[in-house]
Amino acid sequence: NPTNDNTPNYTFFSTLPGTINYSGVCDSDNNTSAVGDDNNTVTFNALAENTYNDCKISVTTSASNTSDNLSVNSFTIDTTAPSLNQVTPVPTSDNDSTPNYTFYSNQAGEIIYGGNCDSSDTSADADNNTITFNALADATYSDCYITVRDNASNTSDNLTVNTFTIDTTGPVLD
Repeated sequence: NPTNDNTPNYTFFSTLPGTINYSGVCDSDNNTSAVGDDNNTVTFNALAENTYNDCKISVTTSASNTSDNLSVNSFTIDTTAPSLNQVTPVPTSDNDSTPNYTFYSNQAGEIIYGGNCDSSDTSADADNNTITFNALADATYSDCYITVRDNASNTSDNLTVNTFTIDTTGPVLD
């Protein structure tokens, strides 16, 4: 929880076999019979992005005896990946081997780095995020990118960091 699966599974134990009844907003078209004295896994019908805390399951036996309602734990469906935008690029020519880069994410999550850039900054807020790249050697960098993975494991598209050059070597005079 949260999950990016909009048809989540739920497992419960029933002492007797019978017909599974659903209440609240959760339902299942495929899981209608419970096996007795065993675990029963149901797959809920497709659910929209939301937090669900009112789903209940009961079982009615062939003798028309119905169990108490079993409350399904609260859970959240989140199928939307974070969206990223560049805010402040790395200066195109920089003499700082640990440059800063600022991007915006509309969701919090884990920052993942790609290309030749990395950083110890691994958490993104749902806001502007300023990261400091680990020390870079003098060179031009054109393959750096970042992604953000939210708590439901949805991963953003790659945000390509602008091309920049690190040059920390001063001129030599003769």
